[in-house]
Amino acid sequence: EDFFGFGGRRGGRRAAPPIFSSTAWLGAESYRDLVEDSGESWLVQFYHDWSEPCKDFAPRWEALAAKLPPMVRLGRVNVDQNFGLVQRYRSFVRCRQTVLSVECTVPALVLVTRGDGEELHAESYRGSLSAEAVYEWVKRSLPESRTRISKLKGPRAAEALASFLQPAWAKATAGRRRAAALERGRGTELPRAVIFSSRPIADSIFARHLATRLSPLLSLSSMHVDGGLSSSPEASPEARLAHSLGLRSLPVVALWTEPEEEGSPLDKGRSPPLLLEISERPD
Repeated sequence: EDFFGFGGRRGGRRAAPPIFSSTAWLGAESYRDLVEDSGESWLVQFYHDWSEPCKDFAPRWEALAAKLPPMVRLGRVNVDQNFGLVQRYRSFVRCRQTVLSVECTVPALVLVTRGDGEELHAESYRGSLSAEAVYEWVKRSLPESRTRISKLKGPRAAEALASFLQPAWAKATAGRRRAAALERGRGTELPRAVIFSSRPIADSIFARHLATRLSPLLSLSSMHVDGGLSSSPEASPEARLAHSLGLRSLPVVALWTEPEEEGSPLDKGRSPPLLLEISERPD
C-alpha cells in the first residue's frame, strides 16, 4: 500500500521524483542554527545529487516530510558540498575517497534527538528504504516513545471519562482524609484533555509528542471512536459519548479546564468542553 500517496507505482510506472523538496537544506551554519541550537528532533538525509538510489528515494522522502512534522523535522545534507558534516557523522555515513571526489553509500539517514541532559544523540537507520519502515523506526527511536497515554475505552465510556476528569483529591474517602486531600490538591490540578479519534491514536508519534510537550500544562488521554461518529442505534459507546459532548468531526481534542469533582461530564449544568479540531493524521 502506498504510504500517504507517495513512493509507489502509478499506472504501472514508478512515480517520478519531485523536482523540489519541501525539506530544509542543511549546511555547516544552518545545521548549527536549526539542529544544534533547537530543542527539536531531526531526521537528516545525506545524499548525492547524481545518485540513482537517492533519486529513487526522493518520493518516499517527501512522503515522510508530509507525515512526520511537527514531531520531527527533516533536513538534507549534500555530501559533495558539506564534507565537514560528513566527517562529523563518519561512523554513520560510509564513504570512500576517489581521485576527484568522495563517494558515500547514500541515501544515509540519521535521527538526531536530545537526551535528558540536553546533549545531542544520533542514531543511523539500517534497513529497507520504504517510507513505512523508516517511519516505524523513527517512531520507536524518538524520546517521546517512552511517553504513555491512557486509553479510555469499554462499554462504560462515559464512566471512564468521568473517572479521568476527577481530580485526585475527589477519589479520596469521605471524612478527614478527603478534607486533607482536598486541601493538598486545591489549585494544583491540571486541566484534562482527551483526543477523540476514529483511529487508535494513543501510540502514535503525534499523540506522544503532544503529551510530552504539554505534560507541564495538562493531563492527556485518548478515546478511540471505532467506526467514527456513527448515529445509528448500533453505534459504539464511544460514538454515543462523542455525540453527547457535541463532537461533529474527528479527530478532536476535548479540553476541560476545571476538574470535575463528582458526577458525569454529561450531567445537566456541567460546562461543555472546549473542542479543538486537529488535522487528520494517518497514523
